[in-house]
This record gives sequence, C-alpha cells and structure tokens, in this order.
Amino acid sequence: MTKKGLFATTSIHFDPTGTWLGITLLIVAFACLLFVLAPDKSRLSPGRRLALILLRTSAFLVLLFCLMKPSLVSTRRLQQPASVLVLADSSESMNVADSPNGKTRWEYLRATLRSAMESTKKEIVNESMLVRTWVFDREAREAALDVQTLDIGEWKRLPSSEETAIGSAMESAIRAIGEQPLSAVVLLSDGGQHAYPPNDLPPQAESRRLGERGVPLWAITYGQSRGAAQARDASVVGLTTPEKVFLGNTVEVIGRVRLEGLSDREATVRLLVEQADGELAEVARRTIKPAESTTEESVRFDWTADSLGERKLVLAIDSVAGEIVLTNNFVSTFVEVIDGGLRVLYLEGSPRVEQRFLRRALSSSPDIQIDFQWVDSVRRSRWPISLEQELSRDYKVFLIGDLDVDAIRPKDVEKIRLLVENGASIGFLGGLHSFEAGGWGSSSLGRLLPYARDPLSRQRFDEPIRKDLHVKGPITVIPDEQFGGVSILRLGQTRDESDEVWQGLPALDGANRLPQLLPVAKTLAATETGLPLLVAREYGLGRVLVFAVDSTWRWAMQGSAGSYKRFWRQFVLWLARRDDFDGERLWLKLARRRISVGSPLVFDAGLTLPDGTLVEGSSLSATVIDPAGNSRYVRLSKNSESFSGTIVGCTEPGDWQVVVKADDQGGEAAARFVVYRQDLELANPRANTLLMQQIASATDGGVRLPEELPGIFKDIGQAPPVFTTSEDWSSTLWDNWIIISIFAGCLCTEWFFRKRWGLV
Repeated sequence: MTKKGLFATTSIHFDPTGTWLGITLLIVAFACLLFVLAPDKSRLSPGRRLALILLRTSAFLVLLFCLMKPSLVSTRRLQQPASVLVLADSSESMNVADSPNGKTRWEYLRATLRSAMESTKKEIVNESMLVRTWVFDREAREAALDVQTLDIGEWKRLPSSEETAIGSAMESAIRAIGEQPLSAVVLLSDGGQHAYPPNDLPPQAESRRLGERGVPLWAITYGQSRGAAQARDASVVGLTTPEKVFLGNTVEVIGRVRLEGLSDREATVRLLVEQADGELAEVARRTIKPAESTTEESVRFDWTADSLGERKLVLAIDSVAGEIVLTNNFVSTFVEVIDGGLRVLYLEGSPRVEQRFLRRALSSSPDIQIDFQWVDSVRRSRWPISLEQELSRDYKVFLIGDLDVDAIRPKDVEKIRLLVENGASIGFLGGLHSFEAGGWGSSSLGRLLPYARDPLSRQRFDEPIRKDLHVKGPITVIPDEQFGGVSILRLGQTRDESDEVWQGLPALDGANRLPQLLPVAKTLAATETGLPLLVAREYGLGRVLVFAVDSTWRWAMQGSAGSYKRFWRQFVLWLARRDDFDGERLWLKLARRRISVGSPLVFDAGLTLPDGTLVEGSSLSATVIDPAGNSRYVRLSKNSESFSGTIVGCTEPGDWQVVVKADDQGGEAAARFVVYRQDLELANPRANTLLMQQIASATDGGVRLPEELPGIFKDIGQAPPVFTTSEDWSSTLWDNWIIISIFAGCLCTEWFFRKRWGLV
C-alpha cells in the first residue's frame, strides 16, 4: 500500500480524579492554608521563608498534576490511493471473432483496457491509483500487469477455459483483496455464465454485497447478442425415446435441432442405431429447412426394434461450412429392447375409473405391454369398428371391459375366438354392459364363456339398467379354498398370509350376476353368499377368465395399492400361462440414460419373483465401468427388499456401464448410460447483456460500452482520496517515576531546610 500523504495531530487529554469543582476547591483551600500556616517571619529571613513557600507550592502543584491525570494523544491518518479491481473474462467464448474489425473479444478487450489505463497512466505508475487485475474462466487468478505497457497479455487456452464462473471469480478476487478499500470494480466479459457445480455461484449475489459496501460495479460487455458468433451453427438440442421397446414394435424417435444462420439452406439429420456387432448404422435420415420465424425444428423418425438387448441411438446433424461448434451436432442415448411376447389388447366401451387404474397398474410392469382401445359407447353411429390392424399384431391376452358386442365387427370377434383357441387368452371384466348384458354369449365368443348363454339378459343402451343383472355392494371377494393356491389369488408369501390380505381388502361397489356356470368352469372366488365372481376355464390352447366386479380401483385408493397391482399382474400372467414359471429375475433400473459430466446418477435394483414380489433376504453388489474399462464398486443401500445406489464421479464423457450382481444366485444385470460434456462456452456464445445489467444494477455503477472504459478510469483516478485511521498513540504524563521523584524531592527538601533552620 503506497502512502500519498501522512497527517498527524497531537493533543493533551485530562481525566481528573473527581470533578473539576473539587480540584478548584482544593486549590483555594491550599492557598488559604499556605497564607495562614506560612513560615514564621520572626525566625526566618525573607529568602529562607520564600524558599520554603516555593517548595511547598511545588509539591502541591505536582499533586494537583497527578489529580488531573493528563495524557498525550497522537493520531496519524494515512491517505490511500484510489483502488480499482479489474475482472477480465478469459474463457473460450472470448476467443470468438465478432468484435469490430474482425477482432476476437479478447483482442478487443485488451485494446480498450490498454486505452483506458493510458488515460490514468501517470497515476498508475506513481501508484497514486492502485489497479488490481484478475483474469478468470472456471478459475480466477491475479494477472501480472505490465506497468509500462499496461497490457494483460495474449489469450491462452487452459483446461479451465471451457467454463465461465463469473460469480465464483468475483467472490475469489474480492476475498483475496480483503479489507483494502475499493473505489470500483470493473467487469469485462461477454456475460456468459457457463459453469458446472460447485463453480456456478450466481454473480448477482456478489454484486449485491458490493452494493451494500457502496462499491460501484461497471459492467463492460464484449461480443454480439446475435451476429458472427452464431452465423452458422447446427445443433441437436433434444432426443426423446421410450426407455424400453418391445421387440418388433415400431416406435417414434423425436429430436429437436437448432439451426442458426441456416434459413437459406437445408440440413440433414440422421438416426443411427447400434447393431448386434456394436457398430452404429444409419437407419433413417431427414432433410429439413428451417422456417423464417424460428431457428428450432422438430424431426421425427420411425424405428422398428428388430433385435433384443440394449441399443444405442444417436441423432446427428451434418455439419455446415463455417460452423464454429461441432460438439453439439449429435446426441445419444440407450434403449432396451425386450421380448414383446406378452402383449395385451384392452377393449373398453366406457371411460370409467376402473379402466384408468387397471391400465396404470399393468403399464407399471416392464414385461407387460398394454394397448388400449376405447370404443365410444355414446357415438354408436360409428359401430361396428374395425380391429383388423390391431388383430394383426401378436397379442397374447385380450381384456374386454364394459363393452357391447355390437361395437365390434363380427368377423373381428370370430378372429379373437380363433386366436384364443390357438393359444391366446381372454379376460372379461364386469360392467353395466358386460357379459350377457352386452350380448357376448350370443356372439361367436359365447363358445368359450364359462357360463350358459342367456339371450333374455340382453341390455340395450336405450333401455333402463336392469337390476336383476347386478348385485349391489358392499361386495367382498373371498377366494375358494379349493383354488386358493392358484397364482391369481396369491397375495402373500404363504397361504395364511394371502388369506389375511384378502380379508383386509376394502369391499367393492357391486358385481354382475353371472348366468348358470358350465361344468368345465372353475369358481376361483365368490361372495359370502356364494355368488361367483372370478371364474376360469380352458378353451382350446387358451385360457378364459371372467371377473364380475368393476370397482377394484377401491383397493388401490384405500390403502391396498400393492395388493391391487399384484392381483392384476397375476391376472394377466395367469392368462398368458406364465404363472408356472419358477425363477427369479434380477432387474436394474436407471433414473436416467444421459447425464452431464460430474452429475450423480441414481439407480434401483432387486430380485423379483414371477408374480412381481421382491425376493426377501437377497444380497446384491454393484460396479460401474468407465469408458476406459476401469471399474469401481458402488455402494448399495437397502430399501425394504430392493436396493438403491448413486453413481458419482463421472468425470469422463462417453459410454459408461453399471453392473449389478446377485451374490447368492450368481446372476447379473447391466445397463449403459451416456456421460456427455456440453461445450458450455461455444454451444451458445452469444453475449448476455441482460446478465451484465443485472450484475451492475445492484450497485451504483452501470453497464457501459467498451469505448466508454477510458472515461470510467479517468473518473476513478480523479476521485477524492480516501483517509483511514492507521495509528493512535497515547502516553500518560503523571504515573511515572519522574513525577514521583519531583513530589518526594520537594517534600524532603522542605523538611531538610526546616530541620536545619531549627523550625522542628
């Protein structure tokens, strides 16, 4: 710190013992006593008499001096020079050439900063104006300023240049300066705050602290909000795919691409899919031309999953001439292709509550694909509808809800019967127009129903609801003891546990009254009065289930969501003949398939029985493998009977893999995910003038153009000096050995003379 001037003031301060009035009275009393008790004139000469009076008076004055307690106080004030903190952005985006005369932002910054400091070079050289210059990208560091040339040097690419942390840089520089008074802070940047945690501190918070200290911040913006920096740039900004795809299904892959400066030309977008040999192959391409009013376009592809396993999908856009950024020209993710054998077609004629809960429960099972077809019962003029396209797919299970048989073409009904006869299965669900009320017994499907046909039970839509076809609730579902071991009815680990669960399920609103059952029918569950509710039979190579209730959604809404989901899953698995499969499935589910560098990834894993329940007492271990093939363990935490883990430290971009192993059973499950490093600096190198305004508005400074920088420095250099108290010095004048010696000397000398002259 350089001294421009040293100013000192000295003064005497008194701290009397008692009050000043008391000291005055003491002086008066002493004068009276000295007059009354003066030395005898008859025995002393005038000279000796005067000597004694002077000695007594001197002793009193010394005592009086001590009573007033005088102190000598000296205050020195040190004049500080005008101080300014310069923060210069040195990140990758400052190398974009969109400044006047084709200069890069950094070159223009150097030129304007050098010109600004030239206006105050005299003050800078003689250190009457102190300039602290810092450069920053992801990190902040003090720059070595050449005092003679006033230059901060050429731009250099560093490992930290790929990010810009304005807030973190402000905090670091101001903390390093400490208590040194600041005249101003000058921020030179394009305003791009591009940083990953923990360096993504908001600069507005630090500028508010400067405002509270009364320090103005001047924000100088370099670069263009829209111009040469974005002249030509094609980028992929989004990719949407299903997490799981059933084998043979055609799914829609949706991408979003941004086209900057390409309104006059076309761009080619390609979809690449990983093949069985691990190589990427192009499966589709689109040529797009952006509209004049927008720079972002949506592109859609149809892709058919033709092989099982995990497949990598890449959406890429071809580069264009003059493009600055190439790292944003593609986005990749992973899709798992699973066996699509268990496909369910659910036909429903009424948008009732039951179907919404049922679809949600079945869709949550990763190995069940449910396709829903709503046949509007109100618009009967459109009946019958065609199911030709749906029935061309390989459905293993059909579910028919509250639907009238007239809503479907007779030949499609016959096609469903033939499919069931040849190995598919069908389930009929309760409703106001289900079973015989819907006319199903009179159709070709009547041959597979487990009850006798009853044409008199037909319920037309234009007729009142027949009460004789329905039973009002509350209805309790009671499994038949003979069939309690059937997988559909197993809601617990043991038979006793299952019975206890069934007894605790909420009652239902009502049920359909089924006609007389056929001898081949098996009543799996009934009401307390013996009314059949769940009836099964075999037909050809397929299975048939009739479930006469339509309000099982109450189980899910009234505290039995787990049992509800398990029941309906087992309902479908029984129809698909997967109830007898004996084995455990190790599963692994990633929260995301794409994460940015440094972000954590959460995953879940567990062992599941065929009925969907978790295996108790299982033990799993997990490892994560980076793109280089290095592996490390991941800690798993147990959550009930499943496991959860969090992968951290993904610092390298590329394809990563997490592997989970079942320690006892020896099986394993693996899944890949993409770690990407976004080019934060050049992905969107526009100058952010709005952020610069927000930073400066919290102080008494403001936003200025680069040409106005010399004026700012000139004003700072001409600012009045700042004075601070650098040192206070004080010394007491009465409590020292000199004063004591004088006081004692006066008294002793006076006594000596009195004794010698014969006065005592």
